[in-house]
Amino acid sequence: FTPRVDIIAVDINDPIEKIEEVYRMNSYSRLPVYESSIDHIIGVIHEKDFYELIYRNQTSLRKIVKPVVYTSPNTKISQLLKKLQTNKTHMAVVLDEFGGTDGIITVEDIIEELVGEIWDEHDIVEEFYTKINDTTYLIKGDAEVDDMFDRFDIEDDDEDEGYISVSGWVIYRLGHIPEVGESFDYKNLHVTVTEADQRTVLQVKVTIQETETDKEDE
Repeated sequence: FTPRVDIIAVDINDPIEKIEEVYRMNSYSRLPVYESSIDHIIGVIHEKDFYELIYRNQTSLRKIVKPVVYTSPNTKISQLLKKLQTNKTHMAVVLDEFGGTDGIITVEDIIEELVGEIWDEHDIVEEFYTKINDTTYLIKGDAEVDDMFDRFDIEDDDEDEGYISVSGWVIYRLGHIPEVGESFDYKNLHVTVTEADQRTVLQVKVTIQETETDKEDE
């Protein structure tokens, strides 16, 4: 799944040269095509069809736009895969509650998800965690915050605030998108932002601090 902020797409009215540059700078074989706004994705173009268009000295992108499927975030993976197969397309646009674009999902994404269900759940979680020592971890911003709290056996007092990822939790706790180096304490955790950009938190360092109970037990 590719969230809205990470979608690389082209406007139906973009000049051929601009679209060619997008293909050159990225490794995608398909590009979503929108009209006026990313909230209005009308289809997808294939790299092969695009370069064939150039070869024939044609400029009408609409001739090669293939349809996409529209779906909601609540659609089951099995149902979506069947819908993509029925419509003979590789890409679906996930719409939010207002009809805008929430993200895109491809057949490849679905296959990876289905294969992932076969893996040990612990192995999947480990992709987001790097253990520095017994009390310190580097955690990816897109790790699920519930997994983090379960791992450290801590209750989330703010679980009704709507965030899902560690990044969302950090932004909520600090009240803004933080810069690298900002930190805060939550219960027995000391959290420091180690990687961030203008939109989100990419990685944090979490240190488990000794509690008063721990000290009394020593």
